[in-house]
Amino acid sequence: MKHPHGYLFILLLLLPILYACNSEIFLDEVKLPFTQATLNGDGDTLTIRFNTSKWILNGAGTYNGFFESNYYTLSGMDMGPAPICHLAEPGKVVVTNADRELSFIRPNERELQVCIGINPEKTPFEFELYIADEIYQQQEIHFTQQAGSGYTIDRIEYSLIPNSIRTDTVSDLFLIVAKNSDGSTETRTYNLNDLHKRNILLSCATSLNLTQTGDEKPSIELPSADISQGIKLGTDRIPYFQYGNALVDMTLEPPYIHTVILKPGINQIYRIVKRQVYSANYTLYLRSTKTGKIYSAQGRLRSETPIETIGCFVQREKYGE
Repeated sequence: MKHPHGYLFILLLLLPILYACNSEIFLDEVKLPFTQATLNGDGDTLTIRFNTSKWILNGAGTYNGFFESNYYTLSGMDMGPAPICHLAEPGKVVVTNADRELSFIRPNERELQVCIGINPEKTPFEFELYIADEIYQQQEIHFTQQAGSGYTIDRIEYSLIPNSIRTDTVSDLFLIVAKNSDGSTETRTYNLNDLHKRNILLSCATSLNLTQTGDEKPSIELPSADISQGIKLGTDRIPYFQYGNALVDMTLEPPYIHTVILKPGINQIYRIVKRQVYSANYTLYLRSTKTGKIYSAQGRLRSETPIETIGCFVQREKYGE
């Protein structure tokens, strides 16, 4: 009568071992080797090694959202776009919306390689990987890529946006003259084609980490104001900035001589000017100061160029008003 109880006791001891051998019931626990890592700003590759083969890359992204990607086999066959970075077996995903080179490679069942290009920005770049087990319980790895060593401008190329071209007629403040309050008037003659300025507005998608060459700030060549034969590089240069506008001095020919009558008070002389407006996309090519590698950044330029003065008027404010 004692034997059945003894067998039952032994069976109870063996149950955890028997169930542990059944992979359909007990999963291998995915243990991350680390949860945070720092990457070099001039490009880096980091290999993550897992304790089990039963893990999945189940996404990657920043606080703005998930990365989109394109999936490739290890042999290089393009398998098309993927809405998220997903790797359940050996292969490679290339991120398509990170504004930099970034890819994740699973060369075998227990390794994941994080490959990142140069960081063109002045601030660190942060992103996260989401690692899941077989039932999609997730763990996160946080990455911080430091800013790169800096870049010098190699060249710039422009592409005209055809439907952006138009001619505007605007009033342009030419000069402010304070006339003494002695009750008299004064007649003056001006060349209204002097002191014109071309207005350039630049925008860029990234905050570029640019370095000076000697005492000179990074500068770019502007496209020519004349686009009758298409867009071409001109002779003017301006310091480069990611967002903002710059004014370029210019004089129209022939002279537009106009006489105005100034009365006591503040005389604001306005001219009526035709301006040619157009926009162009540009690609700025940068060279890493450390590696020499070329990186490209895209942006947009808007040009407003005076082409003709067609009239003038004066607005006056009396002293004390």
